[in-house]
Amino acid sequence: MQSLISGYDFKKLVFEHDGDKSVKSFTTRNLLNVMLYVHMTSKQSLRDIVDSLVSKKNLWYHLGLKSLSRNNLSHALKIRSSVIFEKTFYELLHRLRKERGLKSDKRFRFKMSVKTFDSTTISLCLSLFEWATFRSKKGGIKLHTMFNNREQIPEFVNITEAGRHDVRAADKFPIASNSIYVFDKGYICFKFLEKISKNKAFFVTRTKTNTRYKIISRQQKNQSCIKADWIVEFSSYKSKDYPEALRVIRYYDEETSKTYEFMTNNFNLTAKTIADIYKSRWDIELFFKWIKQNLKVKTFIGTSENAVKIQIWTAMIAYLLTEYIRFKSKTSFTILKTFRILSENILCNADIYNLLGDFKPPSRIKTENCDLQLLMNF
Repeated sequence: MQSLISGYDFKKLVFEHDGDKSVKSFTTRNLLNVMLYVHMTSKQSLRDIVDSLVSKKNLWYHLGLKSLSRNNLSHALKIRSSVIFEKTFYELLHRLRKERGLKSDKRFRFKMSVKTFDSTTISLCLSLFEWATFRSKKGGIKLHTMFNNREQIPEFVNITEAGRHDVRAADKFPIASNSIYVFDKGYICFKFLEKISKNKAFFVTRTKTNTRYKIISRQQKNQSCIKADWIVEFSSYKSKDYPEALRVIRYYDEETSKTYEFMTNNFNLTAKTIADIYKSRWDIELFFKWIKQNLKVKTFIGTSENAVKIQIWTAMIAYLLTEYIRFKSKTSFTILKTFRILSENILCNADIYNLLGDFKPPSRIKTENCDLQLLMNF
C-alpha cells in the first residue's frame, strides 16, 4: 500500500510545508502510515493505537517506524500541516485516473461524465472541539464533495464548518466542460447555474416548491412515466441571473408512487435519461455511508482543527488506495470486500494481489487410468 504513494512527491510536499522541521524520529511519512493503519483497523484512541503497534514492534522496520508514543502522535497531529495530506490525496487521485483511464458507466450510453455535488455533516462535541461551532450547544463540520458517478471516486472535497450553506461552498467546485453535474435543491442558485452553463457544462436538479416559470413550448412525451416535458423561462426576480430558457421534466416514479420535477439545461437527452441521471445522485449518498461505516471519520483521535483534517484526508487516501489496489489486482471483488481483506491482513507477510485473486480449487487427480505406483511416488 505504501508503494502506491510516490515517495519523491511526498517528500517534496513535506519539504514545501516544513513537515519534518526539527523532527528527530517520528516523521510525517510515519504519521501517514500510522493513520492508514488506524483507518484500516478501526482503532479507537491514541492509547489503542500505540499499544497495538508496540505489540508488533518486530514489524516496525517494514513500516519505517523508529519510535512511537502517545505524545509524539498527538503532537504530530496538531503540528504537521494537513495541506500535505490534502495534496497527497489529489496526487494519488491523478495517478489512479491516469493509469486506469476512463471507466464505462453501463447505466448510460452517452460519453459525458456525470458528477454529483453533495455534503454530509459530522457532529462534534463542542466542549472538546471549541473551534467547530455549529449551534449554541452543538459542534460539527461539513464535507462538501464532488463525486464522479462513472469512476465511483471523490474528485473534490472541501472541509468547512457545519453552518456553511451548500451554495456558498459550491463556488469552490471545479467545473469542467462537457460534463453533467447533479445536485439537489440546496444548491439551486441562478448565479451558480449560470457558472455551469458558461463553462459549457450541463446540470440536472429538482425545482423548488416556490419556483415560478412560464411555459414556452411543450415537447412530445414518449413514455408513460413522463408526465410533462417543457421548455420554460423563469419569472422570479432572481431569474435575471440566468435569463436563458431551461427544460422542466415531470417524472412519475412507479416504485415510490411519487411525481418529481427536474430542471436541466440539456435539451438533447431524452426525458427518461434526465430522470435516470438524477437517480444516479444516490451514488454519493452510498459513498458517504461507506466511509462513515468503514473508515474512522465519525470519531477523532485529536481535538484540534488540524488533527481532524488530517484524519479526514488520510481516510480519503485510504479509500483511494483500496480502489487503486482493486484496479491493479484486476479483482472482481467489490470495494467493501477488498477493504475487508486488506484490513484483516494489513500487517501480514502476504502478497497483496494473491489475496485478491479469484482462485479455483485444484482439480482432483483421476485415478481410473493412472498407474498406482506412479501416483504413490508422486
